[in-house]
Amino acid sequence: MTDISLTTETMKYIRTATQLINVDILDCLTIEDKLVFVVRKGQLGAAIGKKAKNLERLRGLFKKTIKFVEEDPDKLQFIRNLCKPYEVKDIAVSGPEDAPVARISVASSEKSKMIGKNGQNIDIIRKLAQRHHNFKDVQIK
Repeated sequence: MTDISLTTETMKYIRTATQLINVDILDCLTIEDKLVFVVRKGQLGAAIGKKAKNLERLRGLFKKTIKFVEEDPDKLQFIRNLCKPYEVKDIAVSGPEDAPVARISVASSEKSKMIGKNGQNIDIIRKLAQRHHNFKDVQIK
């Protein structure tokens, strides 16, 4: 994992969410009306909460769409985690070890959903992949 710079705003989101749901949040990314929290491996279920109670509490508090992603030291598994709930067929990684490019294969019916409106979803995937595993780029094919 690389050094992650957090803004004052994202630090406030992390502090508030950590106090409210009592899980270890490693990173937070905010894009428009979405908040994406990266939680420590093994804590995804606790972060979401029983019957998605924690997810709903944070949604109501922050007035944003909330997504949790489980961190993973394995870069391919982390990419898969970023892509959830969409099913990834394959991930091909090329380029130098210090700046690899990931090409994600998904079903054609899910490709546009995974890219998202105005490319919002793929932007989130790219930014978090770069911040946590030094990916140069992430592409959907």
